Amino acid sequence: MAYVRLNPSLKPLLARYGAVSILLAAACEAEVPTLSDSARPFSFVVLGDLHFSRPEFTASRVGSCIAEAVRDVQPAVAFVCQTGDLVHGELPDHKQLNKEGVSEELDFAIKSLTGQFGLPLFLAVGNHDKHGGGTAYPERVFPLLSRELGAPVTRLYYAFRYGNACFVFLDYGDYSETGTGMDYAAQRTFLEETLSQAHALPGVKHVFVFGHYPLWPVVRPGFGSRRFTDSVVPALKQYPADAYFCGHTHNTGAWVRRVEGVPITQIKGVAMDHCASLQPMAELRTLLIPQAELSYGWGYLSGPANAFFLVSVDGARVRVQFRSGCDVLREFTWQEPGQVTDTVQPPPRQPVRVPEGALRQATAGTLIFTPWAEARADVNVLLNGERVGQARIEPMPRWAAFSSEARVAIPREKLKGLRLDNEVFLENPGKGLFGIGNVRLEVTLASGETVRTPVLDSFLFSAEKAEAEAARQATYGWDIIPAAVRSAVTLGHPLGPMRLSFPKEAAR
Repeated sequence: MAYVRLNPSLKPLLARYGAVSILLAAACEAEVPTLSDSARPFSFVVLGDLHFSRPEFTASRVGSCIAEAVRDVQPAVAFVCQTGDLVHGELPDHKQLNKEGVSEELDFAIKSLTGQFGLPLFLAVGNHDKHGGGTAYPERVFPLLSRELGAPVTRLYYAFRYGNACFVFLDYGDYSETGTGMDYAAQRTFLEETLSQAHALPGVKHVFVFGHYPLWPVVRPGFGSRRFTDSVVPALKQYPADAYFCGHTHNTGAWVRRVEGVPITQIKGVAMDHCASLQPMAELRTLLIPQAELSYGWGYLSGPANAFFLVSVDGARVRVQFRSGCDVLREFTWQEPGQVTDTVQPPPRQPVRVPEGALRQATAGTLIFTPWAEARADVNVLLNGERVGQARIEPMPRWAAFSSEARVAIPREKLKGLRLDNEVFLENPGKGLFGIGNVRLEVTLASGETVRTPVLDSFLFSAEKAEAEAARQATYGWDIIPAAVRSAVTLGHPLGPMRLSFPKEAAR
């Protein structure tokens, strides 16, 4: 039988909290390194995908800018967390670097970030970090983590305590849903035990969890792992955490999803991508999480330059700032997991409303959607009962499923068929097996203004999954779209109707 030496500071709590809770707390103190037991407020930085890449290592400029932006923030930053894909590990043709190449990138990335911030650095492993045979990452990162924690790190998942919070870093696993070498059960046991012990500690008020894969992709199908999610979510339901931070999809945002009544907050970021104008994802993409399950949420397709999250912990209160360098773009807070309140947010974007009759003077129009197919399919596009074009859906690698936009221009002479409320069908005479998502109409008015319909709220498939299985065809497209936002027709039938309506001007 194993015995735990009771911390003397816990003895006065025995009468109040009971022996079981205190022994659990003592076990947690014995197993989870404590970097600080101070009750003072503190902050930490969360960086998304960085992809340090040879030979330019441009990500070093991102790290330098962010380090400078947080130099004097209050409460002071205690450490930096990164949610995976620290390095790229690939050549331009997607061929993986060898072990020596990945090691070089890891060495540079670690030296760069620790030098720029001058703070402890904690990492979650990303899929790119496992390139080069998967051995370079533990060889380079375990010594770093062991030094930062003052305890040996021998697994890709670990935890520590700082102040009144517990921090847990997880291994996302791997791409394969079957035949994986990842021991998800062992990590699940570690997570459950760590969360249970953290909840038993009277001094721990917050729990933050980090991983590379999202628990649920929000707008990028296929960029998650069912095995990972299924091994993590039950523990987060039983022992709620303040937030789960992740990356991988190169989107940015925060969402609270209720799972059987339990709120789970997912915060996603990317540091190395940026766009000049932040595009709210809901304007151009169908959410993969049903709206009815979201009690809070916002997101952008990419991120601004030098993007990161600054998290501050002050007693029961957590404050999260979404930043671009020194600029605070959004801020939200909570005191209880899932009870999120915005304190800084950009002004709401109002859709361009279309005057009655303006569509008759439109100068251009386009049907836009993102497809998936593993074999070529040719489809006819019908707008309000009239054929207006044809689209060829080409096969694509699985990582690009429902990602690249297909655009079908509406001939000028057909623009007169546009209405405020439209119905679109796709004819499938060749009985191709494919899916489409993120469908919308975009029109240029005579004034030069561009107007668009809200994106369709579901993904459409040209057949039921069972029909594809009967034909011994791949079902990847069906598998990565949740049933709640998926619909299908019988093979050979037109897809639709897709009802796409422009925002209308209020009647005078």
